Amino acid sequence: MQSVPPRYFSTNKAIFGTPDLEARIADGSLRTVGLAEAIITGQARDGGLFMPTDIPQINPESISRIKDMSYAQVFVETMQPFFEGTLPRETLEKIAEEAYPEKDEKSAFRPFIEKLSGIDYIGRLDEGPTFAFKDYAAQLLFRIIEALMKQDSGEVESLGKEFQKKYENTKNLGNLGLAYSEAMPANINRDMEFRKHLSDIDLMAFIVATSGDTGGAMGHAVLNREKMWMAILHSAFIGKEISELQAKQMDTLEGNTYAIWTKTDFDGNQKIAQDLLKDPELKYMNMNSANSINIGRLIPQIAYYFYIYSRVAEHTREEIMFSVPCGNLGNLVAGLFAIKMGLPIKLLIGVNENDVVERLYRTGLYAPAEKTVTTPSNAMDVNWPSNMRRLFQLYNGQLIEGKDPDDPERKVIEKWILPDLHRMRQEITGAYKLSNKEALKEIEQFWKKRYLIGDIHSTLEPHGAVAYGTMQRFRQQTGYDGKIVAFETAHPAK
Repeated sequence: MQSVPPRYFSTNKAIFGTPDLEARIADGSLRTVGLAEAIITGQARDGGLFMPTDIPQINPESISRIKDMSYAQVFVETMQPFFEGTLPRETLEKIAEEAYPEKDEKSAFRPFIEKLSGIDYIGRLDEGPTFAFKDYAAQLLFRIIEALMKQDSGEVESLGKEFQKKYENTKNLGNLGLAYSEAMPANINRDMEFRKHLSDIDLMAFIVATSGDTGGAMGHAVLNREKMWMAILHSAFIGKEISELQAKQMDTLEGNTYAIWTKTDFDGNQKIAQDLLKDPELKYMNMNSANSINIGRLIPQIAYYFYIYSRVAEHTREEIMFSVPCGNLGNLVAGLFAIKMGLPIKLLIGVNENDVVERLYRTGLYAPAEKTVTTPSNAMDVNWPSNMRRLFQLYNGQLIEGKDPDDPERKVIEKWILPDLHRMRQEITGAYKLSNKEALKEIEQFWKKRYLIGDIHSTLEPHGAVAYGTMQRFRQQTGYDGKIVAFETAHPAK
């Protein structure tokens, strides 16, 4: 396992995996931050997203041990390489045990794997407190921030010194290791100064834009936590942009959470949230994001790829494919991070009628539509996916977004360098679009097959239907007979 954790840079300033990145780290011309600062600030100063300078590796022996671990243990095993020097392992273990209880089978919070056949599986990520896959990251994020805010100066100093020793021994890790060894002393000192002042924060404000599930998951996770409050921006068009149950999960929380209705869709709410986060006049409010633009929201999702893989694969070299329903692309990027860490998986992209990522994959053109289409899979109704910037980065591309100078309410592409589509297509092996009618048809056909979970008739919800339909289309087109796990990202009752 790689011994040196990554630093984090703005996607607006450099490109992942390039010699230029290494050179600029070494000469100090590229500003990088530690994981604590990336999580606490949520977004880079220039509006870019934080991207790791490199991605830690997990060896096959470690992957083979995961099959005997609880979900909390899998989380620690996969996240420790990122959090080393930021939180002690024992703190991470305590957080994971609290977030992912497994006291008994009925109340266990972990992915449920439904086996449909010897090669077809549903990975049900709806076992959390709000019955959505967002719970996996939500239950971690605020506990992690709480732990960072409670660290005293002595613990920060101790971790920093230990951290610095590791970076002093990185010269044998190639060009990036050499860059680290030259640049790290000053960076680590700055990190320690930043972290020593976190305990002084009286109140941290979280701004969340939601297309349905994120708001409920984040609101539930932050509820009644000290020194934190949250504003949840969700569409006022209930029954169209979000479901009635999703709205109730947000509107009835109260306490330190505030649900704000807006006359727009997710893309509009996301723009409001990002404008607030970038506003220098609001810096005093200690604003942060709980959307997947925050790297602390994204990386915990890596763990369920490892967990499900370990339960489905017969050996650690077996290739497993995951069919991922895509909206803001956090789930997809987490899977790509898992691949970079050494997990032998491939991904399929499934989209609804908001098909910007499918068109990019198929044509090489990135062209968000003028309007978002309302679909039954409303959490995927996204035209400007935030994590598209990280997707570009993973394949040596770059995407910088800005505002139209003639219409500040309109988002535009300021600059883009096309990602290496050949490399992308080696790890993402297909992309499929399902219309509203096709997605609903998949739900109906799945129901008629009468799959059972115990003695309960199994069913799909619209997001899972897109992933399931994508899996079926890929098999029909390619004849692929390997194992595929289709993600179900919310409970059918929602």
